[in-house]
Amino acid sequence: MLSPLCYPVRMEGNSILVLDETKLPFAETYIEVKNLEEALKVLREMKTRAFGQVLLFFYTCILTREIDKTARAFKRARPTFDFFRLAEMIKEVSQQIPNIKEMVKTIITVFEQKRKKRAQKLAQILPHEASILTICNLNGELLYLYEALAQIGKTAVFYVSETRPYLQGTRLTFWELDQASIPAKLICDNQAAILMQQRVVNCVIAGSDRSNKKGDIINKIGTYSLARLAYYFHIPFYVLVQYPKEIEIETIQIEERPQEEVFMWLGEVFHPTAIYPAFDITPSAFISGWIDISGKIRCV
Repeated sequence: MLSPLCYPVRMEGNSILVLDETKLPFAETYIEVKNLEEALKVLREMKTRAFGQVLLFFYTCILTREIDKTARAFKRARPTFDFFRLAEMIKEVSQQIPNIKEMVKTIITVFEQKRKKRAQKLAQILPHEASILTICNLNGELLYLYEALAQIGKTAVFYVSETRPYLQGTRLTFWELDQASIPAKLICDNQAAILMQQRVVNCVIAGSDRSNKKGDIINKIGTYSLARLAYYFHIPFYVLVQYPKEIEIETIQIEERPQEEVFMWLGEVFHPTAIYPAFDITPSAFISGWIDISGKIRCV
């Protein structure tokens, strides 16, 4: 059931191969990355994101051999994500495994095991017949979740929000689920409220780029509105988080993407005027539960 999005970035020899997520589902092509600048370019251009940017960071550290410099550069390119925590992970493991290639391989293996464990934990708290609304893309974790649900006798159908303007829900999540023959239905972003009102969906699952110990999160733009809707309609809203920190999340810079990207699916547009904050902040008050990368569950 594995899809290319489970491991969208890999290393071969002295090059990194990055699955170009902007070409999916029409073409499965890879971009060759040989240095830090090329890695930053694919990061800025949204060629990979979510788990892909984690893998890209780890493999770029192998190329540069400069962990702190790489973390700072990645942070400038994608300010909402905690690349410094990833750098800390490499330094921690380096005390036991001095070879950086073996070190990164070990970290990625453990990371993937934890992602599967998290899916199993989440499956335990979802309804027996889960109708799951999602936003953006979780790089394989919904496949792991579906398997985990089936193992304990639960069923699931996914309602996939298209996730404008890059359409990650359409091009990535829906495609990934469809390829695996998992029940899924694509919805426009503005259909979420009516589906909640009619009880078509009974839970919402989102990822997060950052989170704090209070339970506030930063995630793909549109997450906040879904959380508010779910709270209003008394529908559980669960978030997959990484490593919550003792931070004031409002102080984190929200990435403002080029306004032209809002018009990207309309072809050539002259003098475009738009705004595109790529992420939003969801306060803990509107979240039902958090599942961190270690599988620890915190529910309201």
